[in-house]
Amino acid sequence: MKNIKRICFLGKGGIGKSVITANVSAALAKQGYKVLQVGNDISLSSTLVLRGEVEVTPALEEYRKKYMIKIEDYIIKSPSGVYCLELGSLEPGVGCMARGIHIIDEMLESQGAIDNLDLDYILYDISGDIPCTGFILPMRDGVMQKCIVVTNSSFPALVTANSMIAGIVRASKHKILPIGLLVNFADVYPARTQLTAYAEAIQLEEIAYLDYFQKIEYSELAGKTVLAAYPDSAATEAMMKLAKKIIEAKEHCVPKPLERKELLNWLSQWKQRSLAQKSGIIGIDDSSNI
Repeated sequence: MKNIKRICFLGKGGIGKSVITANVSAALAKQGYKVLQVGNDISLSSTLVLRGEVEVTPALEEYRKKYMIKIEDYIIKSPSGVYCLELGSLEPGVGCMARGIHIIDEMLESQGAIDNLDLDYILYDISGDIPCTGFILPMRDGVMQKCIVVTNSSFPALVTANSMIAGIVRASKHKILPIGLLVNFADVYPARTQLTAYAEAIQLEEIAYLDYFQKIEYSELAGKTVLAAYPDSAATEAMMKLAKKIIEAKEHCVPKPLERKELLNWLSQWKQRSLAQKSGIIGIDDSSNI
């Protein structure tokens, strides 16, 4: 069997995680890799910019109806060459979306879909702001070989990221699992100094700081990846570089996420610094501590 690589993208909702994942998938496909992107958002929006107006049937919903499905029937190939699979929604108050990742991955293995599609990478776009039991399963059972925690410089996004990192560390039983921090809209919320210090404090590798690109926003509104909409743009170049960084990221060490008291203290200092920046007391790029 081919040595398939699985990468999990996690982060707070609304920070651009799915758009990043889809563009990274497209960038990997452009580099010649066979890629499957698996989304588990109830809106089926994870693969939207890849497949455009092509409809997709949610596999997990069909599985709950039939209890026996052929997983390849629910995989579609996008114009960029990326294979797309959406899991779908749940009845309110029933089950766990993230747990479905584990079920589907077993199907991909047992039914031979990974070999049939000759996949090199599976990118899992896992939704949800709280690391519940279902979120933990893919890490605990060794499904994921690499986790990319996406955040921006807002306080809620960092709190979520810290909680997710804690969940990953706990689930992997403190074994070294490549975990990278990816900061989106890094220039919109200028706090690189604080985030770099945070990453160093918890011994976490920084994958990249991704600035805001208007062309990524425009391409999303057009229902396309930026590689398809603006192939010669700086945004496309940034996504190609980001994909390369993600697949080349190696084991670092076991991160040590902040405990609640440490995190609250950290956030208090961060707010003071942000207030000072907005008040003009210090410059945006001032590296001095408050």
